[in-house]
Parts: sequence; C-alpha cells; structure tokens
Amino acid sequence: MAPEPSVLQQIRAARPDYQFLDGDLPDGVPEQVLADLRQAPDLARIPVVWMTAAGLEDVRLRAYACGVDEVLTKPCTLDQVFATVAAVSRFQLHFWGARGTLPLPGQQSLKYGGNTSRVSLNIGLDRHFVFDAGAGLRRYSQYLLDRQGGRFDGRIFISHPHWDHLNCLPFFAPFYVAGNRITLMGPPQGERSFRQLLDAQMDGVFFPITTATFAADLTVADLSEGGFRYDGVAVSIYRLRRPGRCLAFRVEHGGHSMVYVTDNELGEFSFDDPYIEGLLAFLNGAEVLIHDTTYFDDEYPRKANWGHSSVSQVVRLAGAANVRGRYLFHHDPEHGDVEIDRKLACAQGWVGRLGVPLECAIAVEGEGFDLASGRTIPAC
Repeated sequence: MAPEPSVLQQIRAARPDYQFLDGDLPDGVPEQVLADLRQAPDLARIPVVWMTAAGLEDVRLRAYACGVDEVLTKPCTLDQVFATVAAVSRFQLHFWGARGTLPLPGQQSLKYGGNTSRVSLNIGLDRHFVFDAGAGLRRYSQYLLDRQGGRFDGRIFISHPHWDHLNCLPFFAPFYVAGNRITLMGPPQGERSFRQLLDAQMDGVFFPITTATFAADLTVADLSEGGFRYDGVAVSIYRLRRPGRCLAFRVEHGGHSMVYVTDNELGEFSFDDPYIEGLLAFLNGAEVLIHDTTYFDDEYPRKANWGHSSVSQVVRLAGAANVRGRYLFHHDPEHGDVEIDRKLACAQGWVGRLGVPLECAIAVEGEGFDLASGRTIPAC
C-alpha cells in the first residue's frame, strides 16, 4: 500500500478544528487534498474553508460542489477569517408566513401573523433557500429592501402552484434588481412545466406585468423527487399525498436538518400504508419538522380528501419518525390566535399521551430558530 500523502499525514497529526485550503495552488493540489479528506473516515467531518482570489460566482459554486463548507475570498482580514469560521455551522430558519389557503388580517391574527406560507433558511455565509411564495414573501422582500437594498442571491423552492404558495412571486422585489442571481424551482403539473405555470400567472391578464420585466439573472427549473445537492447543500425531495404534484423538502448541512412539509394529507395514518412508510423514512431523525396542521381532529372527517392534516395525525407522524422538534404550520383561515393556542395545547396533549420525546411549537411570523445554538431568533 502506498504511503499517505504528507499533507494528509500533517492534517491527521494536527487534528484541526477547521481546515483552510488555498484553492489557487497549481496542479490540482487543493482538489486532491479535499478529496483525500472527504474519503478519510476519521477526517471527513472537519469543516473545510476554500480560499481563492477569484471572486467569481462559478468558482464559488464549483468549490461547494467539490464538498467545501465555506468559500473565503483573498485577500482577507483576520475578522473575515473569524466570521467565516463562525458561519460554518450557521443554519437559521425564519418564518415569514405560516397560514394556509388565505391571509387572515385583523385582530385575530396579531400573535402568530396572518400571511400565508413562506419560510427562509440561511446556511453558512451566503447560501439562502426560500420555501414557497405565499403572502409572507412580501414581508421578506421588504426586509431585503430595508437591510440589503434588495440584494438576494439564492434559491426559491415552490412546493406546488396553488395560489397561496405562488401568487406573491410578482411582488418579490429582488426579481427587479439587476445583478441578483436567483434560481426558482417547482414541480411541473401534467404536461405543463413550472416555467409555463409561472408565465401563465404573469401573462399580463392575471397580473399587469410579465416575467420579461425581471432584471435579475433568473433560472427557472422543474423539480422532481430524489436526492440533490444545491450549492453544496443536501436537499431531498419527496412527493406528498395530495391532488396534483406537491413536494416536501428535507435540507441537511453541517450536522443540522430541517424538513418542510405543507399541504399533506396523512388520512387515517396506518403504519401499513406504503406512503406513510416512505414518509417516515424521509423524516427520520430530523432536527426540525415544519408540517401542515390545518385542522383540529374533530374537523378532519368533514374535510377529508382536501389535502391537509389534523393535530393528532401529525404528532403521531413526528413521534414515529423520531423528529426532535415540530412546528405547527399552515392553519385553516377560520383559526385565529385563540384557536391556534388551543391547537398547540392539543398537540402537547398528544405528545404526553404517546410518550414521545417531541417538542411542539407554533410557527410565529417574523420569528425564527437558530439550529446551531438552539435559540429562537427575535422577530424582524
């Protein structure tokens, strides 16, 4: 057997908390060191920061595709090095809209918010994933305008093209900012691609302007089930039980995991159901689960086959999947803050009844959760 490369021997001897690699070295040396690191079982989990003088987007994306954790542009200050190290484990979830079907303005939604589905996930220094484009996207858009002048480079994942998950896309200000790089992805429906679905809702009839007015560098793509890597982040996609094509998303990076499941009907919830078996495997061990909890248990029989789930169904699912934390999400428009408080109490009651180690919480518009620190993020 050939001796180990000297660089790998040095890394193994030093056991660094973080490994910096100079991506501009010649002859593919940093790429080979990275490959050797990722293939060594005892070293594979060391976070790797890739340093390069080429501040180009395609260079950054290639580095992520090779398996680095962060990219740092040279020359850099010591503060930038520390900031990069601190960002390696960043995995922050934020809620911008948590209701379903229709927004609910007024006094009855002051506590938890009245906007429809919209969640963001910030990973590392600059990877931004957005899930769905309900009315909450408008609040996030204003946040980006106020804080960053509308700058946004990231990916938007659409679970399905129903209005409450898609119709705020035309109001996302970063689409109209030149220089932004945005990838918008969603499931096709029948013979219609996601691009056709997007163009149809912005054809000048249903909305006064078309996608041709977008100034950002926009990529629109179809999504399907399977396992993928986007910007170096693992994303698994699962088709849900609902009329039409609706998708769930599981994101894993740096030892953290989040699953986003909305508009999912669990039904009678039998462990013998192949769909439930597949869903449990998809959710297994997730750190955080955001799941449609539209109905109370006594409401569900009257609304079966509408594509949504009830409190006990979701608690049973999360408990069986060994999920650690679960957010109640996508509430019926008839449910105000008082009803949602009662819904949380029902969920906690089921947790006690089943004896599962599951923490339940309500998704609060404007608030979030930092999975790395385990702390709630204050409202924006």
